[in-house]
Amino acid sequence: MKSYFFAHSHACPPEYAHRILNDTAAIETWVSPFPYSAIIVSKLNPHKLAAVLRQRLPNIWLLVTEMNSQDVDGWLPGNLWEFVQNPAQATSQQLLPISA
Repeated sequence: MKSYFFAHSHACPPEYAHRILNDTAAIETWVSPFPYSAIIVSKLNPHKLAAVLRQRLPNIWLLVTEMNSQDVDGWLPGNLWEFVQNPAQATSQQLLPISA
């Protein structure tokens, strides 16, 4: 499993995207620390994951990119970095009020 950053255009309300993320078997778990985006854990590669999301969100601009812990940096709480760095153990419970 790997962590991916997923972003989508404002043409898709975040609540609708969250329902899709909850209802997509290709997604193990996810958390949304920013509007119009989520950190997703999946067994699929980014191309296959994007294809699944494009099918579920037709005509919505979106981006899926792997979050390799050696190539990603920023400022997030430690539990979110654990989510990124250890996707096999990732769980979105208790991370944020808005989570899967």
